[in-house]
Amino acid sequence: MEGMLGLAVLTLALFLKSFIQGADPEGSSAIVAHSGMPFYNLIFGAIHTTPILNRIVAIAFLILIGYILVRIAVRYILLNFRSLMPALFFILFSAVLPGTQQVSPALVGSVFFLLCFAVLYDVHDKPADTFMVFTASIFLVLGCMFYLKLIWFLPLLLASLWTVRKVTWREMVYPIIAFLLLALFLITWYWGVKDDLMGFTTLISDNLAFTGSFRVFHFSTYIYYGYFILLTGIASIHMAKRFQTSKTMTQNIYQALFYMFLAGIAFFLVIARFDPTTLVFIAMPLSYILTNFFHRKNHHWAHELAMWVLLGLLVFVQLTV
Repeated sequence: MEGMLGLAVLTLALFLKSFIQGADPEGSSAIVAHSGMPFYNLIFGAIHTTPILNRIVAIAFLILIGYILVRIAVRYILLNFRSLMPALFFILFSAVLPGTQQVSPALVGSVFFLLCFAVLYDVHDKPADTFMVFTASIFLVLGCMFYLKLIWFLPLLLASLWTVRKVTWREMVYPIIAFLLLALFLITWYWGVKDDLMGFTTLISDNLAFTGSFRVFHFSTYIYYGYFILLTGIASIHMAKRFQTSKTMTQNIYQALFYMFLAGIAFFLVIARFDPTTLVFIAMPLSYILTNFFHRKNHHWAHELAMWVLLGLLVFVQLTV
């Protein structure tokens, strides 16, 4: 409980500048009026006119995702010790820039994205043709009702399924059936109920459009994330050395997380076109890589120094961006 309270305090501290700037449309923390799929517009469409509530809801989502990451680590024994570090690294990576400190379709959709894989990893000891694969697919489909670009993670779902254990052809078809149900629901609503087939095609094209481009950030941002890349590289080498000593189930899940890490980077660069709100998809697998590294018993002083440097760079970003 104390750890979760400390995590909440840290998240509030990250959001402090955004709360101070409030509704200033000229500030770096100005609220962006995101629009997305029907569920997002219905539930969160009006929240962009209330900055304080927007920030509070964003904090709640970040802490929720962090909690799910911790539960996954415990459930599948991804760490040697119980720890809140996955949640810590997730928030430090995904909620530092002003554009990430607000509710967005990517943030809301990422909850369902994570739940999808939390269920999927559980099929390792389940019998063939288990409906858990279909359940995992439904979570991803629900996420698409908030953020349609999650559909691009369908190949990741299938690759992860193959990695966790051998599957039957029916289990490979379940995700496709789930997305066909999504298409059927949307077509029925827009064409059959609203008699607006053009609205359906506009909805799909707008939400799948490759918008955005690279924009220049303050140099402190590049130093901060460059340091993250350095730590991730060192942690990856460490994990590669210890990988063979892990249980087969844990090895398979970490391999699936590696695919998620690569898919998250590709998604950020190619699909989302450098949209900072999509950093959450990189932060999820990265949080486990870094947590494994900082849980080593050797060289405590080096780990403490690395963490103090990270926190120092974090403060630098908050003061300059």
